[in-house]
Amino acid sequence: MISEIRVPKLGMTQADITVVELTRANADHVTANETVAVIETAKVTYDLQAPVAGLIFYLKQVKDKVRVGGLLAVVADRREAFAEFRTGLLPEEEAQAPSLVQEEDADAEWGVRLSFDAQAPRQPRSLSPAPAAMIDLRDRKILKRIPFLGMRRTIADNLVASLQTGAQLTVVAETDMTELADFRNELRLDYPDTRITFVDLLVKILAFALKEFPLLNSAVVGDEIICWDEYHLGVAVALEGGLVVPVVRNAERKSLIAVSREIKKLSRKARQNELEPAAYEGGTFTLSSGGRVETDFMTPIINPPQNAILGIGKIGPKPAVYRGQLTIRTMAYLCLTHDHRVIDGVPASLFLGRLKEIIEQRALFAKILR
Repeated sequence: MISEIRVPKLGMTQADITVVELTRANADHVTANETVAVIETAKVTYDLQAPVAGLIFYLKQVKDKVRVGGLLAVVADRREAFAEFRTGLLPEEEAQAPSLVQEEDADAEWGVRLSFDAQAPRQPRSLSPAPAAMIDLRDRKILKRIPFLGMRRTIADNLVASLQTGAQLTVVAETDMTELADFRNELRLDYPDTRITFVDLLVKILAFALKEFPLLNSAVVGDEIICWDEYHLGVAVALEGGLVVPVVRNAERKSLIAVSREIKKLSRKARQNELEPAAYEGGTFTLSSGGRVETDFMTPIINPPQNAILGIGKIGPKPAVYRGQLTIRTMAYLCLTHDHRVIDGVPASLFLGRLKEIIEQRALFAKILR
């Protein structure tokens, strides 16, 4: 009997996933619900488990790309059952199937012997053939080798794809955050257990402002620009291995306290790798913050299929002219990257100006945040 292990759908737009880990060798015995592989897509790692007990036979390797719904491995009740099953594999699947020849010195494509004796260690593959212009590593001192796969590789692929498919332009506005900072301090006294952050405040403000600028809350779908009538704000969370963007859904309908608690919950689960893939799906606009790092402004890259992203630089005291006087104010740069194919410079700048107006005037933001 054969039980298939196929790749589940893990995202709205992601067609391929990457195999980042195989936990067993071919022909190893596995138990039901045992993790046999780790895959990754859209910055999410996901464990695949054996549906039943039996012998595991992998049809893919680490670093391989697999289509959603594609066959990654099978669990067979005996070796002969797998031998029969492989005769019906599609050509691309057959090419990956392990050899069943039990020659003592014959390693399978996977770097393991498929007889029942000791398994040979698996050998890593290079990422790609070395072109003539590649750096020659011979006689070079290397401090550290970091595998360019998993989350880091997924982030790289997504960023390159984003830049190659859109005409991205960033506009920047220096903004006086003093009134908002004072308001935040008041809220932190009123709600000491919630610990309101600037990100919490900006998510609510963005959800309000996007209603006035539908193109900023849109996506290109086929030959149409779809302006969403829902406001699902992605919030970038920095992890040790990269950046992930969980989504606060319907941010415009939730109170500031509810948004703050949800962001903290999402961030905590993201850092513990406990978020389900659905938590990263469906964002209509993204907020990325420089956090505590010394970055004044940035040029954030759009998170497809969205058409815009806002980055906020370091928030802190700076000399500024306020009411005709030179003084020290709490300042920050708002950095809006937009897809110029969809959003021209004028509406992008008007949107940024509207954000600046709301942030700088308590009479405006207090109505949104209370």
